[in-house]
Amino acid sequence: MNKITFSIRLFLDAFRDTIKVINHFELTKINNKLIYFKLFLIKLFFSNQWIRNLIRAKKVELSHLNKNEIFNNSTSKILESLDTKGYSELLNLNDTKLSELKALVYKSEDYDKKKIDSKNFDLKKKDNENELQYFERLRSVGISRLTGTINLNNDNSLKEIILSKNVLEIAASYLNCRDISINATFFISNPMNISEKEKYLNAQYFHWDNDFTKFLKLYIYLSDVEDGCGPHIYIPFTHRKKKPEHKLCRLYSDENIFNSYDEKKVFYGKAGSCFFVDGYGLHKGETPYLKPRLMINIHFGRGKILYSKNDKYIKI
Repeated sequence: MNKITFSIRLFLDAFRDTIKVINHFELTKINNKLIYFKLFLIKLFFSNQWIRNLIRAKKVELSHLNKNEIFNNSTSKILESLDTKGYSELLNLNDTKLSELKALVYKSEDYDKKKIDSKNFDLKKKDNENELQYFERLRSVGISRLTGTINLNNDNSLKEIILSKNVLEIAASYLNCRDISINATFFISNPMNISEKEKYLNAQYFHWDNDFTKFLKLYIYLSDVEDGCGPHIYIPFTHRKKKPEHKLCRLYSDENIFNSYDEKKVFYGKAGSCFFVDGYGLHKGETPYLKPRLMINIHFGRGKILYSKNDKYIKI
C-alpha cells in the first residue's frame, strides 16, 4: 500500500469510525458538539504510532491521597512492564472484593441493547437464579454476549478499587496526565456457535483501539478463565510498533496476526485475577467454547471524553 492510498484510507476510516462511535454511544448527549472534531482528530492523528509514542509514561506521586493499596505489586514494576511490553502481569483481588463486584454487575441494568434482540426478555439476573442458570437463560435466547456499564458516580466496591491510590498512580503515570475519564463495562460471554458476523460484533477478532490520545485498560476476571473460557490475548510490543499492514484500525484474523508476530500473551487466571493493558496494542478476547466468562473492563482515558452517563471524569 503506497503512502497516498494509505492516507486516503486512514482519513476515511477516521471519518467512518467517528460517526459510528458517536452514534452508537450517543456521545453528543453526554459531551458537547465538539466531540465530533475531538474524536476525529484522535482517530486520524493518534492512530499514528509515532505521534502516540511522544506521550511517554512519567511517574506521578499522589501523596495527597489516603493510602489505599489494592495490589501488593510494585507500582514501578507494573509501569515498567506496561511501558515496555504493553501489559502487566497478573494481579489479584481478594475474595471479598470478588463477591462484591459480582453483586454489582448483577444489579446493573444499563445494558447495551443495540447488538441483541431483548424486547421481551428480562436481561437481569433473578434473585432465585444461580450464575449457571442465568447464563443458560441468556444462551437459550441466543445471547452470546451481554454488556453493560457500571455507575461510577455512586459509591460502590468497584469505584473504591478504581480510585485507590496505587491504581490512580498507575493510570496517571502511564497516561502522563492528571485529567482522566473512566468507564467500567462488564461482559458476559457465553460458549456458543456463532457466526463470523457475530464474532465481528463481539470484537473477537484481533484489533486495536483508538478512543483517546492515550488510554489504559484494567481487566478484572470474575470467573475462572482457562483454555476454552475466552481468555484475553495480547501481542506484546504492538502498543509501540505495528507492522505496516496493521496500522489501520481494522479487524484482523488470527492467522494474519500469528503469522506476523513471534509472541503472544494469553491471560489465564482464576476469578479475581486482573491485569492492565494498553489497548492501542493488538488484542482480542477469544470466543469461549467450554464455559461462560464474566469480567469487567475499566478504561482510563487521557482528558475528558465520556462514553456513558455512568462514566466518571476526575482531576487528580
